Amino acid sequence: MKGAIRAKGHCPVCQGSFTEVKKLGFICAEHKTVPNRFYIDLFHKGQRIRLFSDKHGQAIDTYQRASSLLSHINYEIQNRTFDPTRYVKQDLEKFYVSTLLDKFLTFKIDSIAPSYKKDYRRFVQIAKDYFGGTDARELRKIDVINYREHLAKNFDFSEKTVKNILDNFKTFLNYLKSDLEILDVVPSFPVIGVPQPKITWLTQELQQKVFEVVPDDHKPIFAFLMLHGCRPSEARALKCKDIDLEHGVITISSTFSGRVFLERRKGRNSKDSTIPLHPELLPYITDRIKNNLPNAYVFVNSKTGKHYSENSLRRIWDDIREKVGLSQSIRLYDATRHSVASQLANKGIPLLNVAKLLGHSSTKMAEKYYIHTDVGRLKADIINLSLKDQTVTKPSPAEKVVL
Repeated sequence: MKGAIRAKGHCPVCQGSFTEVKKLGFICAEHKTVPNRFYIDLFHKGQRIRLFSDKHGQAIDTYQRASSLLSHINYEIQNRTFDPTRYVKQDLEKFYVSTLLDKFLTFKIDSIAPSYKKDYRRFVQIAKDYFGGTDARELRKIDVINYREHLAKNFDFSEKTVKNILDNFKTFLNYLKSDLEILDVVPSFPVIGVPQPKITWLTQELQQKVFEVVPDDHKPIFAFLMLHGCRPSEARALKCKDIDLEHGVITISSTFSGRVFLERRKGRNSKDSTIPLHPELLPYITDRIKNNLPNAYVFVNSKTGKHYSENSLRRIWDDIREKVGLSQSIRLYDATRHSVASQLANKGIPLLNVAKLLGHSSTKMAEKYYIHTDVGRLKADIINLSLKDQTVTKPSPAEKVVL
């Protein structure tokens, strides 16, 4: 067996060295005192290594613990898996999950949408509190499963939030594998079935009633949202330079994330989206473009003289919703973007066209979130089926077939 167990310190009475009694421990023969700290002393690949703790940072405080650790180290040496950095505390701390999460957050935070940064920091902190000084190299699937159970037991999170937290941690582990090259394999994660959110939308008739109670000062931005299907954050960020009156098109190239103006739209690999300008908005848009500089916002809150903030637009919508008597669960997003997509789909507009208007590169998102064919249209469609020329009669007992 390679290596030896050493006693740390001296006899507190005579300050003499402790004597090892093989397989039993260390003792001062004269004063019968024993040490309370030990270390492993060995040479590996021409280098002297002294280990004062195990892989978990636990101090070697008994002779039995030291013996077990030395046996395990020799097993790793024989199998060529021994890595001193997994035992040396100074090196070990570099691989603590909490330490690496701090590094990950610093690396990632600038690329996170401002409106999501608070949640992102919270998700990272939850992981730090749970995993703490765990060696990231030792993480296995069972640790991920236990983490999920911890979230379910100690927090009142929805399944969607739990999924977001686990996705955040998986991104962290992929960062350790791809960017820092600390992990060879990322443990598999449990599949979390998140219920499909119930999407609410307004019929054209109800939408028209809603628009009637919109204050005149705010009608332009609400008309734009209800006729184009843009996200409210994109409408708030729209500038005069984004309008091409000659060709009658609008380029959606920027957005707001909370209070922060972003030069590109939300979404991974998002690109600029060019959509047609609705004729009903043409008079307002034309006047706005001709009387303002290119970088001026198209829609301005008359009360502040500035672009609409997220909170101000929400407050205006809350007042409108109350006047019409709509449920508080219906968001501005539902009354505009969702409604535009669903209304067009129910009028038979090709799904690809609807997706392009929404700014999606494919129909996948439109199919998943926005398209809801109403029962009325289904009734019209089902009339195309008929058994009119057939006689449907109740079979006699002899004619019944047992399946």
